[in-house]
Amino acid sequence: MEIKPIPKIIEEMNILVSEEKFDEAIEFAKENVNLNKEYVEGEYVFKNLLEELLFQITINKEIKKKIPLILDYSSLYSNYGNVLLHFNEYDNALKSFKLAYDYNPVNVKAIFGLCEIHKHNGDWNEYYDLTIRSFKYDYSTEDLAKSFENLSIYYLNEYQDSNDEENLKLAIYLNKLSEYYKDNDSKNNLNDILDENILDENSINEYDGPIEDIREYLKSKGLPYGPSIEVITICKNLGFQLDEDKKVVPALFYFNIAYDLTKDPAIKDVIDDLNTKVERRLNE
Repeated sequence: MEIKPIPKIIEEMNILVSEEKFDEAIEFAKENVNLNKEYVEGEYVFKNLLEELLFQITINKEIKKKIPLILDYSSLYSNYGNVLLHFNEYDNALKSFKLAYDYNPVNVKAIFGLCEIHKHNGDWNEYYDLTIRSFKYDYSTEDLAKSFENLSIYYLNEYQDSNDEENLKLAIYLNKLSEYYKDNDSKNNLNDILDENILDENSINEYDGPIEDIREYLKSKGLPYGPSIEVITICKNLGFQLDEDKKVVPALFYFNIAYDLTKDPAIKDVIDDLNTKVERRLNE
């Protein structure tokens, strides 16, 4: 049997999962991925400087060794965890997501995977805590939408248990914010994310309203209502610093993250100016 190098395993696993070839992925993983890998405390791998800074700000742990991105064990094990979830192998999925989380505690894909397992086990307190934590690290609209969807599911479960209309209202509001951050072709249906149909159209429409009103209400309840301030601030600071260092393309990377999350016209102006700089340099 061919022994593949770790970077090649990570690359192939990512392709198989992204293409949803789960049958091939699980066979490939069982041959090439060590689910009993020993994690060494203090070893971390970050996809970019934003993740590393989020780690430093929110997690009080020493970074003893930064693993090169070509050895992205966190992504490898979060991918494997999702494959195992697809086949309802919850015990092994838990091991895989724990490894993914150990290697990168700000990897929201690992956090989402752990949430799925806690939901399956009915551990709703753990599910809630991890879901709230995920909002700190969302730096794509896709991930932010997923965090809002997960929190909506939590309050739907609370509504089922209590029949308290406040929980229903929160679930609907959180679902609307999830839809706001999703692509137009990928909307949530509250009934689709439950095991049984407990809502009707009138229940949902009763709590309809402008997004800004929904944000204000969630804010008044101490719940997440938008992207993390830390994420936006770090992205803007990195963007300005990189631009000052004449590293325009990396600066654009971070400004684009901030703009995708906020749609702030001031950030768009900065992006337009940087794009003009790039075009000017290409034409020189």
